[in-house]
Amino acid sequence: MKNLNEEIGRIKSLMGILTEDTEDKIAVLLDGTSSSGKSYTAQTLKAVPFYEATDPNQWVVIDSDHFSGVNNEGEERRLKLDTPDIRDWAKGKEYGIVSSIYRKDGKDVPKNPYEDEYIEGTDPRLWYMAQEFKTGPWKKVIFDDIGNDIRKYVPNIKHKILIHSPIYIMLSNVGERNKSDDKNHHRDPRTPLNQYLEKYESTTSKPDESIGDPTTEITKGGLKTLLMDKMVDTYPDYNEEYIDNFINDLGIKDDSTKYWIKVKDNYLSDNQVLINVGSNQQTYIDKIKEKIS
Repeated sequence: MKNLNEEIGRIKSLMGILTEDTEDKIAVLLDGTSSSGKSYTAQTLKAVPFYEATDPNQWVVIDSDHFSGVNNEGEERRLKLDTPDIRDWAKGKEYGIVSSIYRKDGKDVPKNPYEDEYIEGTDPRLWYMAQEFKTGPWKKVIFDDIGNDIRKYVPNIKHKILIHSPIYIMLSNVGERNKSDDKNHHRDPRTPLNQYLEKYESTTSKPDESIGDPTTEITKGGLKTLLMDKMVDTYPDYNEEYIDNFINDLGIKDDSTKYWIKVKDNYLSDNQVLINVGSNQQTYIDKIKEKIS
């Protein structure tokens, strides 16, 4: 019986399932655009990046950026989660988990026992985020990401929160980031704006706060003025054509109509809660704490 249990445990480990190790863990997804306030939210919960944590019972953040790049700390964190068979091949490349894609192209790639777990079309970093959650000692994990595809790798996420910052707050956050001396911390404002279009759209009806932001009224002229002012502050090489296209893609067409913002119907997932960030940050922080308590 002992040998049988050991073999079952070995097979589960090879397949990366490890569900028995996640039963006593809490996972929270903070979804939102870049500069929407996810990092600030994690800070108020006293969460730290998982690789800086010293107590498995404290809140830790697992972020896709923690596994980015090559020949750096992000690659080292990925390689620790890759199997020895694929580790040498993956060094200096991108992601060992996508090895099967290279093999399909006829390239000679070592067999990776995890590669069937990669879901094509998703960000490969999500697999590493999920593996760190499954195999690490952490009991309370915040997934910080710009989308919600992590649910495909960790289906038992207990709390799923979409943080929406009005455009003026989002771009103000970009401006603050770009004042930093750390160039790696800077953001092109078009990055969060493009992400915004993936999640949100305009509506001429004031939405319920569960699906949109009923407190921020928008007009076409007002939004263009805001974007031009903020883009000059945060990205001097702004393009007015980009701004006009953004406004149009958001669905704001009429100069004389009032608009609000709502989540796109195909984006908000089951049991996902929308939290709107307002001028009073403590209000939305309290709402998030209430949701995950």
